[in-house]
Amino acid sequence: MFARIDYDFFTVASVCSAGAPSVHAPQTRIRSITTSSLEVEPGSLFVPLTDRRDGHEFIADALSRGASALLVRRGHAVLQSLSGPQRATAIEVDDPQLALGRLAAFHRGRFAPLVIAVTGSNGKTTTKEMIGQIFRRALGRHVLYTEKNYNNHIGVPFTLFRITKETRVAVIEMGMNHAGEIDFLSRMARPHISVISSIGHAHIEFLGSRHNIALAKAEIMAGQNKGGVLYVPANVAEFTALASRARSNGIAIKKIQPGRSAPLKIKAKGARGYELLIGDHPVNFRHANSAWLSNLALAAAVAHDAGIEAEIIAKAASAFRAPDGRMQVRRGYFHVIDDGYNANPDSAIASIAAAQQYADGRPVVCVFGDFKELGKFSKALHQWTGREAAKAGVAAFYGIGRDMRFAVQAYGRAARKKGRSYAFERGNVAAIVERLRQESRGSVILVKGSRSMQMEEIVEALLAASTARERKK
Repeated sequence: MFARIDYDFFTVASVCSAGAPSVHAPQTRIRSITTSSLEVEPGSLFVPLTDRRDGHEFIADALSRGASALLVRRGHAVLQSLSGPQRATAIEVDDPQLALGRLAAFHRGRFAPLVIAVTGSNGKTTTKEMIGQIFRRALGRHVLYTEKNYNNHIGVPFTLFRITKETRVAVIEMGMNHAGEIDFLSRMARPHISVISSIGHAHIEFLGSRHNIALAKAEIMAGQNKGGVLYVPANVAEFTALASRARSNGIAIKKIQPGRSAPLKIKAKGARGYELLIGDHPVNFRHANSAWLSNLALAAAVAHDAGIEAEIIAKAASAFRAPDGRMQVRRGYFHVIDDGYNANPDSAIASIAAAQQYADGRPVVCVFGDFKELGKFSKALHQWTGREAAKAGVAAFYGIGRDMRFAVQAYGRAARKKGRSYAFERGNVAAIVERLRQESRGSVILVKGSRSMQMEEIVEALLAASTARERKK
């Protein structure tokens, strides 16, 4: 990742170094920061992080490209390979990742925008996009919000580095896999407002229970000052745990319900979405998705309470476009809903409901890939997904992957003769698509799976087959 900054070497060393900074620090100006040596330019600070490889292996490359400063883990062997002038560019730190966070927190502290933090098991990216698009429509370039899904211990610091003296609002998405991660991000960002879009089963492998997941999400309040506000859906799971943490942190909690919380009212629901009123302004929300309606209610409430006019909120809601891979409808011989960016059992059930609403009586076919990070709960939660799909009246269920076969079996038992089920290995795309080609014209085919299942490959193959079949007609 890459960001523009403007600091002298002494300031960066003072913030990041493991010990007292040297009063003889070089008179060097640092103009950018990056974690990739390929993005280094003259004046860059290079931050060597460890993932599949130790980022310190790329320090020589960063120096060859003109890096003016380096974060280096204290005592790392690479220090012995540096020449005297190169050694002078190195800032020794306990941990480059923590030092990156300290520098981002320092940068955020120099400015005073309204900071809104968003997390949730499902819907956090959609909610972040909605909040960001509403405020951007109201305030233009004075608003920044998390790009793509840069919501982790690397993405959040680089989002914070985008804050300038002109920034009035910063919307920061925060994700996690383990307890303590959002705490770290929240203390870095110091939000005034926090939003939890939902509590579900995502990452239960690492956290052990939905209650623990709620506590991990509640860490979003760790960096808030007393008197801040947490927004949650009225029907959020584990509300007691969230409310308890809010009270202990001195944070007010607002429960938001579509149609009952200002400024959003529901006039009608249909296959093409919802007719709404935001204040007195009519909105055609062209998304047949009750989960997204909940996300919109949260976003509208946050904006309304921040003083954004109802007319502006209404215009942003009418124009909302979701990120790629999230309930993208592609029409042809079939209606293919590409919801394959990521998945867990709760989001899958919500997507089925949305697909049924959109289908308006046409058959709905689920093509689901394995849900990851469920650990010992994987079998039971896949089975639950299959049963819920059958209860919802899904016409056919295609399970792809090792654990999704449990969903196929559960769907088959629950649907009996009212539905068809098939199990496939992930690599057998041709066989999956060939079987799908036999579904009836106009069927709504919902494609969803965890990121590692790369369900977009199946979407593209199915779209190609759908287009070819449509041409024959």
